[in-house]
Amino acid sequence: MTNICIVSGFLGAGKTTFIKKLLKVFNPSYRVVVLENEFGEEGIDGEVIKEEGYDVIELEQGCICCSLKINFLKAVQDIILKFNPSYIIIEPTGLGVLSEIIKVIECKELKEMCKITSLITIIDGLNYEDELEAFGDFFQDQIKSANTLVVSKTLEISSETKKRIVNSLENINKDAGIIVKSWDEIENKQLFDLLNGKIKYKNIQLNKNIGDTIKNIRTVSIKCDKEISIKNLQEILEKLKIGYAGEIIRAKGFIRSYNCILHFNYVKGHYDIGKRKEDFLNNDLFKVCFIGKSLSIHKINILFNGAGKIKIKKILKLNRS
Repeated sequence: MTNICIVSGFLGAGKTTFIKKLLKVFNPSYRVVVLENEFGEEGIDGEVIKEEGYDVIELEQGCICCSLKINFLKAVQDIILKFNPSYIIIEPTGLGVLSEIIKVIECKELKEMCKITSLITIIDGLNYEDELEAFGDFFQDQIKSANTLVVSKTLEISSETKKRIVNSLENINKDAGIIVKSWDEIENKQLFDLLNGKIKYKNIQLNKNIGDTIKNIRTVSIKCDKEISIKNLQEILEKLKIGYAGEIIRAKGFIRSYNCILHFNYVKGHYDIGKRKEDFLNNDLFKVCFIGKSLSIHKINILFNGAGKIKIKKILKLNRS
């Protein structure tokens, strides 16, 4: 029977980074497949994990807890039948309702094929308090449905903030284990124990309007044909911080630069930029993705492509049924 580990968390919390760390604990005898669900994000996180040499299956253009439920169920079935993996690590979109994803995995069609062994939610230490206030029941669902809560960006927050976060998390889910330390200090044995942890979650009864708090969020992805230097990319991201193209919650992408490829991550005004090998991507994968409210496609395109024709890859609006 295949073990299922779900790594949930809001947009930009650090799910992909944590999954890359989890993958390092497996020895070669384990067959591991990563199932990525990127809501309109053009497979950017999937490319990052593929670079590590792992099998990655991607489900795009929707969310596995609502519009892609059937696709998600079939994808899990197909992965098990094709690869017979020891583990499937599932990374839902940051807009996913974790309790609904659990219901899909526990349905009768999958009951004899797999079992959930770990439910991990990554908590963004820098933005936790703002996200809790802004996204209410939807955000709390990811916390209540997990058996382990792992706080990210702990080196960037004070001890007092850590205490407040822990107290808040304990009030929302008193049964969950909480890890609040630098991820470099988490030993491989502890990570492996997380993958095989005892499940302690309840059957969450959701408010039918749980999606209302995020109904105005949409995502835009565009191709980026222009070469951009690190300095120019920093200037672009600084413009995004002041609301030039709308309220951006999350942005990321691959950019062609001079003699290298730039990979950037942006979360609520905080960003980082990294370099990758020139042969990392083919030309079809130079793209940027934005998730937020009141997004201006025209202004985004001006920033990344100049004033030329807009090459829109995808525009999606989140709808809950």
